Amino acid sequence: MPATLAQVANDARSLAPAERDKLLAMLIHDLHPGEDLSAEEIEKAWDVEIGRRLEEIDSGKVKAIPAEQVFARLRAKLDEAD
Repeated sequence: MPATLAQVANDARSLAPAERDKLLAMLIHDLHPGEDLSAEEIEKAWDVEIGRRLEEIDSGKVKAIPAEQVFARLRAKLDEAD
């Protein structure tokens, strides 16, 4: 019987940080096999994306929504789905 997601996640948390980093890289590669990006390249791409998003907020192009409001909307949608 295959392991559940919770079991796999729990097992992964018991790995050393360097092993978790390697596991993450392997999983990302599996999702995007044509893109052989290193952990450093992925981190750099996230840094660029974070900078872009912060610039949009600072310039007023987008407006931040408080987390409480976002979670309330999500809870309402989940309640509707039940």
